[in-house]
Amino acid sequence: MPAISLKVTHAPPGGVDHAVPGAAKPLFRGTGDTDYLCGNCGAVIALGIGPTQRVPFDSTTCSACGAENEFPPSLRG
Repeated sequence: MPAISLKVTHAPPGGVDHAVPGAAKPLFRGTGDTDYLCGNCGAVIALGIGPTQRVPFDSTTCSACGAENEFPPSLRG
C-alpha cells in the first residue's frame, strides 16, 4: 500500500515535533490503496484513498500532533 506524507503548513502548537501516530484515527477512509500521512508525525490522516476519490478540504489538522497538513491539489474535490 503506497503512503504519501502531506505537506505541513503550520507546526503543531506548543512546539510538539512528534506524537504517537497510533493514538489518532484517520479523518477519511476510502476504498483504494493509498494512505496520506501527517507530514510531522506520520499518523494516517486519509486511509485507503482511491485514484478517483477526493477530500472536501484543502487542509486539515492532525489529531495526533496538531500540525496542519495540506492535501495535494489532485486530492481536493
